[in-house]
Formats: sequence, C-alpha cells, structure tokens
Amino acid sequence: MASIHFALAIALVTSILQSERANAQLIQQTIPNQNIGSSFFENNGVQWNVNGPGFFANFGGGNAIAPFGNPDPNAGLRTGVGIAGGGFSGGIGLNLAQGSSRSNVSTSASLTTTDGMPGYISSQTVRPFVTGIVPVVGGQAFTSSMPPLPPSPTAAFGEYQRSQVADMQRRSAAHQESVQKKAQHAFERGQRAEEEGNLRMARANYQNALRTAQGSLRVEILMRMRARGW
Repeated sequence: MASIHFALAIALVTSILQSERANAQLIQQTIPNQNIGSSFFENNGVQWNVNGPGFFANFGGGNAIAPFGNPDPNAGLRTGVGIAGGGFSGGIGLNLAQGSSRSNVSTSASLTTTDGMPGYISSQTVRPFVTGIVPVVGGQAFTSSMPPLPPSPTAAFGEYQRSQVADMQRRSAAHQESVQKKAQHAFERGQRAEEEGNLRMARANYQNALRTAQGSLRVEILMRMRARGW
C-alpha cells in the first residue's frame, strides 16, 4: 500500500511539473483599445402662423435634427400660444432642446500563441462598390480620397517572414564581422610578439586567429606559420 501511495505522489508531482512547463511555452498578447467620447447639442426653433379672411401665412416647422451630439428627437421643450378673434387667428410656438452625451468604451483583443510563432488580430472593412469618381486630367497628378485597403493576413505573414529573414541576415553579418575583427586583433598581437622575439606568444596568437579567420587573413596566417615550421 505504501508503494502505491508513493507512486501516486510521484505521478502527481510529474504532472504538475509538466503542466507548468507546457504553460511556459505559451505567449499571450493583449491589445487594449479605449474610446472616450463627449458630445453636446443644442437646438432652438420658432414657428408662427396667421390666418385671416382669404389669406394665411406660416413660418417654420419641426426642428431639424442636429447631425452631432447624439440628439434625442423626443427631448426638449415644445410650447406655444394661440390667438383668435375678429376673423383672424394665429399662434407662435417655441422648440427648445439641449443635451450632452458621454461614453467610455474599452475593448481588449487577446491572442495566445506558442513561443516563436506569429499571430494576427485583424479588423477590416471592405466596401466593394463605387463611392465616388475622380476625373484624371492630363498633366495633373491623380489623387484619391479613398484610403488604401489594409493588407490581408497572408500578405502580412509573408512580410513578417521576409522581415525575419532580413533580420537574421543582418545578425549573421554583424556576428561574422565581429569574429573577423577578433581574428585580426589576434593576428596583430602575434606579429608584435614575433617582432619582439617571443615566438611562443606569437604562435599562440596565430593559432587563436586561425580558428575563425577567413579569406586573405587566413592565407596570410598560414603562410607565416609555415615559414616558422609551425
């Protein structure tokens, strides 16, 4: 019975360690987006009308809805007064409205990927119809008010791959240049030691430079070592 309990404990510890190791391979990225808005509208109007024997006159009508501020067409004050007498009638009315609107909207897009693998969060709007025509006149540059379409996920992934390859090439070139500089410095130390008569130090520096030297530098090091019989 004790051996069974021990085996169960080992299995439990192993599963916990493996789950932590698996979780460590996941990368979660969150992109928060917060929109804060504040708007205000005000709308005032006057209407009047006069009616008499054989004539009438009207002025004004319903208030136009303001194109901003998120107005409520049923809000505001509507009042007026009417008169009648002697064959004449009329009235005057007032429309008064005012309001404000505030908003605070927060959204967060979250993406979980494995280590080293790219991921994409895309929000696109495509309008596949003509919204305007811009004439092209000879001798003038063509300009369009339509914004360019965002790249597709496939194009974005291809661009990501190309940027990764270019970055790796730059890193490799920088590393190779650094290695060659170290080999050049070791070769120069060997030359100085050889001129000073310290052949042991010269040989050690030549061998150190020969490990990473390439091209003409490697040929020159080999010629010097062969001349000394090394």
